[in-house]
Amino acid sequence: MRILIILVIILFIGIYQGQKQENEPLKGPETQTLKEDNENQLNQSIEAPGERPASGLSTWIGKDTKKVIEALGDPERVEPSSYGYEWWIYPISDKQYIQIGVNNHKVVTLFAIGNQVDVAPYKLGQRLEDIYRFTIVDSEIVVNDESGAYQFELNEEDLNTRLLVTLGDIYAQLYLDKFTGRLTSIRFLDSQTLIEMHPYEMMYRGELAEEQEPSEDEWDKVNRASEQQIFDITNVIRHQFEEDILKWDEETAMVARGHSQEMYEEDYFSHDSPTFGNLSERLESENVMFKTAGENIASQYSDAPEAVHGWLNSEGHRKILLEQKFTHLGVGVYKRYYTQNFIEKFEDKE
Repeated sequence: MRILIILVIILFIGIYQGQKQENEPLKGPETQTLKEDNENQLNQSIEAPGERPASGLSTWIGKDTKKVIEALGDPERVEPSSYGYEWWIYPISDKQYIQIGVNNHKVVTLFAIGNQVDVAPYKLGQRLEDIYRFTIVDSEIVVNDESGAYQFELNEEDLNTRLLVTLGDIYAQLYLDKFTGRLTSIRFLDSQTLIEMHPYEMMYRGELAEEQEPSEDEWDKVNRASEQQIFDITNVIRHQFEEDILKWDEETAMVARGHSQEMYEEDYFSHDSPTFGNLSERLESENVMFKTAGENIASQYSDAPEAVHGWLNSEGHRKILLEQKFTHLGVGVYKRYYTQNFIEKFEDKE
């Protein structure tokens, strides 16, 4: 009888540990780049651009980093990006998180999320219909730069989840939650950074500068930085939806890193590895003990904030990102392949 009871318990644990949540892989938006010719012609901007805000975080764009340190102090982390600028990370609290992009001691971009950040003329949590009332919204944004003219084309999905707005001589990307219809986060950029990142389909006139691909060593540092940023942003979002904050789990992160790297190197995009199997099998092979597990994967997104925003706006990925049961998270990034592995750990018995 004792042997039978033990076997039943082992079987129950095996079934329970095998529970996992997965969904379809998520690819980032198309960002095709076309040169102007007889068939593809840049349009002239008709509407006058909005005014640049006189207050709020956007005023940092173009400022010297000494001013940032005077106001915010030293960043908690300084991390590389794949676009040449450094990210200064200010995870001030679960309610306020800021990434400041710095190049040559100047602020060139800024990403912010949280209910307590000042992103004038907008307010995080603001409804989409309110934004449309006072914002000039266009599906085609023309940016004139010393190197030429660039036209960014927003599709219907962009207009509802990822607006691009002109604010004087800077630009704002408004990240909207399509399920709640509210502004969740925002990114401010100068024109040169917007052109280098080209996060939308783009047509240009002039000479397009060649993208500088990071070295393998540089990519490794960018990958580790992106992992931590995804972890931080995920927890801010969970806090906003009144879910528990997740703890980092390095063993789980190693499983996620291996999956992202294999997807890139073996040129596939799936939750199932042809070598190491599904999520449960991959976690078990690294002796990660878990009650339940879930996985989000993404590719082609330009950086960590974009990837998390993509997951939040996909129903299946959103469910996993906000799952109440999960206690720990491990993130693995390899170039532009992103993997989130969530787990619910067994409770420690004292």
